[in-house]
Amino acid sequence: MTATPPPRYSAMEANGDSNKSRNDPDAINVLILGETANGKSTLVKQLGIYSGNPNPRVKIGYGNESCTKHVGSHPTSTNLRTYRLDDPSGRPIKDADYFDLMDLTEEDALLMASEPEDDGKVYSFDLIDTPGLDDSAGDDMAIMADIIGRVGHLSHLNAIIYVRSMDQHFGKSFNQFYNYLERCMPMLCRGLIIVHSRFTTDRVGEARLKGVDLARDRHEAFVKATQGRNNGAHFFMDNEPDIYSPFSMMQSFNSCYHLLKLLSKQLPLTISNVKLIKAPNMTTLDTKVLLALTRFQAEISKILQDKMEAASRASNQLFKGKRELSRLESKLSDHQEDLRRLDKPNEIILGSKTVAEEFTLETLLVDAKLWLDKRHVSFDSDCIISKVQKSAGQNCKWLDEDCRGTTWRATLKSSLIRSMYGSATFYTTSQLKNRGEIRMLRDRIKDMQDSISYQTDSLAELDETEKLGADVEKLRTDAERVARTIETIQRDSFDAGLWPVLGKYYLAKNSMPSTTDVVDFVKVYDPDTAMMMSLNGS
Repeated sequence: MTATPPPRYSAMEANGDSNKSRNDPDAINVLILGETANGKSTLVKQLGIYSGNPNPRVKIGYGNESCTKHVGSHPTSTNLRTYRLDDPSGRPIKDADYFDLMDLTEEDALLMASEPEDDGKVYSFDLIDTPGLDDSAGDDMAIMADIIGRVGHLSHLNAIIYVRSMDQHFGKSFNQFYNYLERCMPMLCRGLIIVHSRFTTDRVGEARLKGVDLARDRHEAFVKATQGRNNGAHFFMDNEPDIYSPFSMMQSFNSCYHLLKLLSKQLPLTISNVKLIKAPNMTTLDTKVLLALTRFQAEISKILQDKMEAASRASNQLFKGKRELSRLESKLSDHQEDLRRLDKPNEIILGSKTVAEEFTLETLLVDAKLWLDKRHVSFDSDCIISKVQKSAGQNCKWLDEDCRGTTWRATLKSSLIRSMYGSATFYTTSQLKNRGEIRMLRDRIKDMQDSISYQTDSLAELDETEKLGADVEKLRTDAERVARTIETIQRDSFDAGLWPVLGKYYLAKNSMPSTTDVVDFVKVYDPDTAMMMSLNGS
């Protein structure tokens, strides 16, 4: 009988609502993304089975409709172990042909677990499953907003996994998804880990008969589709192995082991400034809102112009001078605040590099190698690298490290008959990354201070007793507020945290928003502008 022995540990079950992340500061948080029906939920389920949970609470969907409707958290705790096949007498099966291994039945082989690594250390993972994109419901924007919104509430994120079925090519939908992810989370996307699902033993066997290296061809297709922008690790897995095939089960479990092994070495990355990029269909609503705001702005400007023409020349000059001084002081304050924000030694993540290569029997027997070749790893940045944090797997070490300015080079070496795992995360400081902008801000601050000094002297020459009406001052302030609101809505992105409120307007079926809808929409960005529009009847 072929049966996987129960692990010598207990898997931790999720308590309470499984859709809520524990946000454990010590957990290894892993975001799992991909289109509908590509194997995200089955990956989570298989990792749960590997971790000792025989029946993980994960819904599996079929066809072109996503079964996972909301972002869900699946806490999983496990130690790490590999699996092997033993014959009925208890001896390990070695040197067998791939096709002979495929033909093994439950009577021919036993699936056996090795002793846990790292003295049985238990690793805590939080696998964050997400709804699939390109599903029949057509709610991709809402899905991505939900995903990004949930990520923004995490204390950290260790890795992002992108799951794509071997049945799917890297076509237009993939490019749209990948480009969107790069724009929303550029720093996190650089270390993207690719899992190619449904990499079954039957599929590999058919490719071997044709002399095709299926994994290599798939990897090259990804590199071509992304134009070489991502050099992350690739894993080829069967998420739903044949439970009656010992070889299929072993391959799947060992793929789980290698993936979790790499994830256990990923350093936590801070989550900040996650933006939601507007979809093309959002501009329709934006245009209608902006049209109403522009009309309102024109009304205020006309009233203000009438008031200004009625004022005396001296008063007008005094008013303009004070407004200009106020504008200059406000601009100076903005520049000084920007300088304080940028001119700090705060660390900024530039990206990361990972190496994951397994030492296999093929390496030993076919390639006649006792150890894997050294891997030369490099990283080029657009600014000076101030710090590098490295991690290496057991019996692996980094050599010949050379970090000069914007370039880092190093070599990863593994020991005799050992797999190779390692990662490096690169940092710079805010001062280094923004030194050009810092220099420009200092020049602007000096120019602003000179202009303020000149404007102050000019105002002193005017009749300071001349006062403009309070209504003129308020109209000027209102006009500037409306202009800032227009500028904000015209941007091509917004804070992901606003989606729960804005989403109901963007997803509304009615293409012609009412006046109340427009005012409520503006209220999300600036309540004062919305109040003025409401009082004006706009």
